[in-house]
Amino acid sequence: MKIEPLEKKSLSDFVVAKIKAMAVSGELKEGDRVPGERDLCDQFEVSRASVREGLKLLELQGLLKRTNAGTVITTNFASILEETLALKILLDDCSYEDITEARLFLEKTMVGLAAERVEPQEIEIMEQQLALMVEAEKADNNDDYILADIAFHQQIANASRSRVLVSLYNSIITLVFRAQKSVGYDKAVMKESIKFHAKILQALKKKDRELAEKEMHHHLFDVQERINHLISKDIIKSGV
Repeated sequence: MKIEPLEKKSLSDFVVAKIKAMAVSGELKEGDRVPGERDLCDQFEVSRASVREGLKLLELQGLLKRTNAGTVITTNFASILEETLALKILLDDCSYEDITEARLFLEKTMVGLAAERVEPQEIEIMEQQLALMVEAEKADNNDDYILADIAFHQQIANASRSRVLVSLYNSIITLVFRAQKSVGYDKAVMKESIKFHAKILQALKKKDRELAEKEMHHHLFDVQERINHLISKDIIKSGV
């Protein structure tokens, strides 16, 4: 299987795009094993970190699964990708505020539904992700922190049992990832974010829909406030 090299500037986004393109074209089908990280590094001409980040994003979208035998395609997602691409076009050149507005609409609804529908094993998974966030913060491991953060929110989405909302959320997961990376590389921010996630988790354990929605709103509003601060200091641009 021949894979064309990527432009070095593209990093993880191109890794995601290339693997999706291979699946849509039929080169990779449901159940097929994705080439190993080293092979993808060589063929895409990107770092191992970029490959890992791209694979993790695809895994968060539910398109890949890590197994003992390697990473495999979990679904025939041509139709899902069509919806994703349509949303991506609409969201091109969007601002961080646009992302937060979309997240507030989707995640407040999903966390409310999750409060009513979440299963004990899903609570356990979220507890594990929160523990990983705490561990990563203590170790100053920013990358692992961001991945655990995103996985926590992804589990809430899954627990909502709303297929349409989950699909919409998966469509913007890459943009969510970028937003989190913009504000997540600060120890004080990580500590504060852990507190928000702990409060959300407690609301889900209590099956308190109103409280879960309230805590999610506070969390996402805090994220946007921190982004606004970075923009005002010219540390980041307003567009993603």
